[in-house]
Amino acid sequence: MKKLILIFILVANSIEAQQWIDKKYSFETLYNIHYGEAINFTGTKDSLALDLYLPLCSDPTKNNKRPLLIWLYGGAFVAGSKEDPSIVDHCIQFAKRGYVTASVNYRLGIVSDDRSWKCNYPNYSCVFATDSAEWIRSYYRAVQDVKGAVRYLVNRNELYNIDVDNIFIAGESAGAFTALGVALLDTISEKPAQAFQLSDVPSPHPDSYSCVYNKKYKFTNAKILRPDLGSIDGDIEPTNINYTIKAVGNMFGGMPLDLLKAHSYNKTKPAIYTFHQRCDIIVSIDSNYMNWGLSWCLTHGYNCYGIINNNNMLYGGRVFSEWNTKNNYGYHIQNEFASVDFPYSFLLGKGSCTDQINYPCHAYDNKSLRENNLANFFAPYVTTSPICEPVKVANQDIKSNYADIEFRFSSVQKSVKLKWSTSNIKSIALFNTFGQELLRKSTDPNSDQITLDLRSLSPGIYFINILSENKSILSKKIIVEF
Repeated sequence: MKKLILIFILVANSIEAQQWIDKKYSFETLYNIHYGEAINFTGTKDSLALDLYLPLCSDPTKNNKRPLLIWLYGGAFVAGSKEDPSIVDHCIQFAKRGYVTASVNYRLGIVSDDRSWKCNYPNYSCVFATDSAEWIRSYYRAVQDVKGAVRYLVNRNELYNIDVDNIFIAGESAGAFTALGVALLDTISEKPAQAFQLSDVPSPHPDSYSCVYNKKYKFTNAKILRPDLGSIDGDIEPTNINYTIKAVGNMFGGMPLDLLKAHSYNKTKPAIYTFHQRCDIIVSIDSNYMNWGLSWCLTHGYNCYGIINNNNMLYGGRVFSEWNTKNNYGYHIQNEFASVDFPYSFLLGKGSCTDQINYPCHAYDNKSLRENNLANFFAPYVTTSPICEPVKVANQDIKSNYADIEFRFSSVQKSVKLKWSTSNIKSIALFNTFGQELLRKSTDPNSDQITLDLRSLSPGIYFINILSENKSILSKKIIVEF
């Protein structure tokens, strides 16, 4: 009997885990949600936004909770955005699995060097910071911002149906460094020395003004101040709500220091999945300077200066996994290290400098495979219940039959406008999440449009039902935040 119960539990857990692996949900996207502001490397203020991907349920009036997964783009902390195609695709694929997913912008930029660096390698001057502290400061600002984005979504968990006990975070390259920092940099002892107040530095050389992180700024002062960067959590969107980060996806990233050693006693130790190619010349799977292999390629093939002299020692997945084992830190870590070791060759062999022009090792070997492996790694950690049912195919067919109905939501005018080309729409009804009808408006038979005034509504989620006679033919969810 005990054996039978155990089998039942294992099967039940397997079925529930499969829920977060199979792609069976439709989704909708909310763009450019402003989550906060913060001071950038020049001393001016950046406005920060995120995009949200929400899986749809067959019964939208039920307030089913879903796990939250935040995806973070790479770009060496000097480039990239939430619109990165790879990150957008990850958000979509995990929204189809039932996660609420978010792509988050964070502050970018370093104070670049005041020297002129010349080379026939593109954007060469852009990889030289004024000193090695700048890269760590940029990393630290990114961690603060994404922590603020997490708290922003946690504070609106009812609005977006987020289970605050089931939060996941993943990233590529710099985004992976940030993801690990958000999950693990949680004690004041882990604040890097470079994040405290430092001496001011000269403004960058004009050769770097065209760098993506400098383009929008005018450097009129001779010096740039470097104040203390503040709390390890930043000050965006404080919260009193407790939340749990269950696991992290580390795609060819790492850590600038040992973040496993010290961990807040009242927080769950997140599980860590790492994918990394061994021939990565930007971030080593072991201990090496940022751009270590690229620097070798530049000096041996392009006759350029090496670029590791003002970069930082980084610790890849193989190193911090060994820390975990050697020091009994107690984290569950799954590693997938692919390809070959960097051959220290400019021309010959897989992973050589020239080979990486077309087949970069600071990338996926097989993106779909690694994404599926990450989904399988995350799934057992999802404890969200009840599981919301996906939109039925029949409902999707109804929607496609009325694809000519146009919705225009205006936060400025606090209204929603509907326009159609079909002739059998009789009325429009508005419901709250409890299924209560708040208003109903009959359509004018001589008009092909109608506008609903939403000024009386409180912030929250509502549903607009389009009716033919008394039969609903289409339901549309709207989120009111004004």
